[in-house]
Amino acid sequence: MYSVYPSTTRFTPRFAFTALALTATLSLPAMADDSDRIDQLEQRLDSMQKQMTESSLEKVRLNGFFSTGYTRANNDAGYDEATEQSDLETLSLFGLQTTFALGRNTDAVMQLVSRGNEDWDTELEWGYLRHQFANGSELRAGKMRLPLFMESETLEIGYGQPWARPPEAVYDPVPVRSYLGADAAYTLNLSSSSIQAHAFAGHLDDDADSLGRSVSVELRNITGLTANWTNYLWTFHGVYARAEATIGGTPPLGDEEKTEFMGLGLSYDDGSWLLMSELTRVEVDGFYQDTDSAYITLGYRIKEVTPYVTASWVESQDNYERDGTPLEVLDVRRQAYSLGFRWDMTTSVAMKVDWTHARGFGKTTGGLIGNQLDALAGNPGGRFDSTDVYTVRLDAAF
Repeated sequence: MYSVYPSTTRFTPRFAFTALALTATLSLPAMADDSDRIDQLEQRLDSMQKQMTESSLEKVRLNGFFSTGYTRANNDAGYDEATEQSDLETLSLFGLQTTFALGRNTDAVMQLVSRGNEDWDTELEWGYLRHQFANGSELRAGKMRLPLFMESETLEIGYGQPWARPPEAVYDPVPVRSYLGADAAYTLNLSSSSIQAHAFAGHLDDDADSLGRSVSVELRNITGLTANWTNYLWTFHGVYARAEATIGGTPPLGDEEKTEFMGLGLSYDDGSWLLMSELTRVEVDGFYQDTDSAYITLGYRIKEVTPYVTASWVESQDNYERDGTPLEVLDVRRQAYSLGFRWDMTTSVAMKVDWTHARGFGKTTGGLIGNQLDALAGNPGGRFDSTDVYTVRLDAAF
């Protein structure tokens, strides 16, 4: 761990050192020679500098995470950006998170992330002030992650997740990550469980990929509430959020449209068995698709290895709004099945291997970019009715 605070000695005025030297000299025995006096003075100065440096280090906590992976598909359908071309960038990222203690219960948190598929440009993912009260409540203000999912806080920290890639059916329909605003949380500790309520509000202005292009996404007047109950074996999660969405594109997909997000989740973890599931609904007025989606994951830990299976599903519910227009390529229906395992190589490094098979597109493009572009080129529904994606990923946290 490295301190971001400069050494205080370089800013100490010369007269302070002189006074310290004089004090130390007067305290030495009168019969000590000049060499002994200098040695003792240097020892005292070294001790003072060490104490001040340690004090500064205690105010700063630095953590990081890193991921890289190899992915390839059996065709160019484009499930989670995977194609027939081998890819090492999409799953690669590096992040640093620093916490600065500003007081006994107040700190500042900053997270910087560089992603391989964004030319390793560094972005401020988080940057907020936090204060914790003695009654179990907490206030934050700044740039934070949208708390829509059970795994929102660790969405990009691959080491903290069982999968090689989060289930796309649930995590893909919301193409934005962080918002600027404030939130408040309160935790009530019961005899053998706890309940947390979390309210948030703010806005965001970001870019997202749609139909092979980058479009602007603006969410104004974001308000939401999440609630979690856990007995440290079972966890239940609920969330509701709303906003006014303006989504770019040609034609624009929405202009100050009412947007709602609803989600339910549960997890079970007894140290051996792992169960996770989420069910979400996204509703957006205008042309942007409304979707229902869900996944369920079951895993079992065998020492350092955790094999898992995942089944997921997503379907748009408002296809009639786009019938007969080029935007019907946004219609989506898809099932996906994943089989993989996680191997904890060390206490901070994990390797994951995953095979995902997606199918069941019906008359839609399956929501896959390869099929969408083919449909826009005059091939309704696209060329592919299924796809297989193979992934090997390495995650680390430090």
